[in-house]
Amino acid sequence: MTRLGGNVDEPVRRYLVHAIDDGAPPATRFRLAMTGRIRVGSLWLPFRAEQQLAADAFEWNARVGRGLLQVTDRYAAGTALTEGRLLGRRTLFRADDRDTVRSAAGRAALEACAFAPSTVLPQHGVSWRAESDELIVAAWEVPPERPEVRIRIDRDGAIRSVSAERWNPREHQYVACGADVHAEQRFGAFTIPRHVTVSWWYGSDRATPFFAARLRDLAPVWA
Repeated sequence: MTRLGGNVDEPVRRYLVHAIDDGAPPATRFRLAMTGRIRVGSLWLPFRAEQQLAADAFEWNARVGRGLLQVTDRYAAGTALTEGRLLGRRTLFRADDRDTVRSAAGRAALEACAFAPSTVLPQHGVSWRAESDELIVAAWEVPPERPEVRIRIDRDGAIRSVSAERWNPREHQYVACGADVHAEQRFGAFTIPRHVTVSWWYGSDRATPFFAARLRDLAPVWA
């Protein structure tokens, strides 16, 4: 299939063919809508969010709790911002330092593999390899990082989990961050995870879920 941009290992091909319909538009940016819960301290708060996502950029805008808290997370071109505003006016928290950038770069890579498969095709500079019939790995430059995203797939190529060593600003070190996929769905020409739970210390006894989401919509962005 010419869209794969050359030879790839069979498990990688299986993932991409499952995720992207033959003849799908060559989208490199997507718009997502989602609902879910996010952990703040010991509390889980509901949210509704919209997001734009590419292989090396994202912007996530959410209303958290009863909608009083507006949260923005964004990353592009080696810069990032995490900000929360009460009623859209009073700033409750804001971070844009190097720790924030490094963590956001890891998030961009993880979410591109999960939710925007056509952005991580080999012809876009993404290096792919298969470590087994069920484990594939993608790597590319997301400044200042080069994350290695590990994707577990089933026999049909559907994602079961996605993880990477991601910079954790609180721990000041790389920590495994990953998502378990509970269900998938077709959105137009793309079949992607619909229901995920994300944890720090993924795959260990210390695994700590902090984010759970259900996708409501996904669409390519033509800009």
